[in-house]
Amino acid sequence: MNARVDVLNAGSNVFVTGATGLIGGELVRALVQQPVGKVWTLIRPSPDADPAMRLVQRLRRSGSSDGTLGVHAVAGDVRLPHLGLAADDLDEIRRDADIIIHSAAETSFIRAAACRQTNIVGAQNLIEFARSARRRPLLVCLSTAYVSGAVANVCLSETSGLGDAHHNEYTRSKAVAEDLFRSSGLPVLEVRPSIVLSAGLPDEQFARAILGFVPWSTVFEALPVDPAARADTVPVQFVVQSIVRLLQVPRRKHDCYHISAGTQDSACYAEFSAVVDRFYGRPRPLQLIPPSQWTRELHRRCIATPRQRRAFGQLRNYLPFLNMNVLYDNARLREELGDRFPELPPLASYFGELLALMAKPRLTVAS
Repeated sequence: MNARVDVLNAGSNVFVTGATGLIGGELVRALVQQPVGKVWTLIRPSPDADPAMRLVQRLRRSGSSDGTLGVHAVAGDVRLPHLGLAADDLDEIRRDADIIIHSAAETSFIRAAACRQTNIVGAQNLIEFARSARRRPLLVCLSTAYVSGAVANVCLSETSGLGDAHHNEYTRSKAVAEDLFRSSGLPVLEVRPSIVLSAGLPDEQFARAILGFVPWSTVFEALPVDPAARADTVPVQFVVQSIVRLLQVPRRKHDCYHISAGTQDSACYAEFSAVVDRFYGRPRPLQLIPPSQWTRELHRRCIATPRQRRAFGQLRNYLPFLNMNVLYDNARLREELGDRFPELPPLASYFGELLALMAKPRLTVAS
């Protein structure tokens, strides 16, 4: 059996799941710019595109025109036994993989069954796959800082534990997956990004994936959002650079890291709202009212028209997260990376660009 390689270097062969997603696609782009061995990506075929074409389509969303960048796209699905891999691909990756980066996830706030199938069953299948691998690969699990659950008004470290109560099945299923990985007995590195924004990418769909609720706010005069609550947001390149640089550190001190803005670089919703007001040219600023002061009378007055009720229904799933006021301490990451800690630009430096990318609001709510 070959010695295990858990530091990213010219001899490392890397297997990546979730390469068509925001973070996974950017990780693939970053990996091929490093000294690295072979890189495989697990991609579900679609009716109109094979895995290689789907990878090309994803990389084009980042502005890349270099095809698959020499990456080997293999057909599969984390929800299936043996990851749905063909026999030849299964044998090769099990034999040669040194590092597995698991980025595949269902991130919907409303598709509970899909979250359980992809995030929990997918974790179980990946664990079985890693156990059968010859080199005992390092399993890098992209989790989320929100495995902390339904907590509020706190700054959390990685040792704060996983929450029992959750606002939705997405964060609960990711917490279950973390437990599975941690109890597997395999070499595991857990990375927990906070809210990841697609700053720097020219793709409107990625921008809307997180900020799609922002245009809905234009139909309201007030919303039950605490203006003093802070949001822990980071740009995708900061996340990717942090993961790659962590993998290049020999003898890491920990097996779990927040990739977050923490207390130094977070912003409050009053600041966000002011930018949104200016961008959309609101005649009067949107009033942000702490939920504790949001009365039934206020709700009836502010959510009065069919258009507002429809938009509020879309916004409802985001409100618990907007009002959490939870930050995630990144001291571990700063200490581990030292002077290689990536640049962490403030949200104000790129938030307007993301709003412009989404363009003027194209509301789907009915009048």
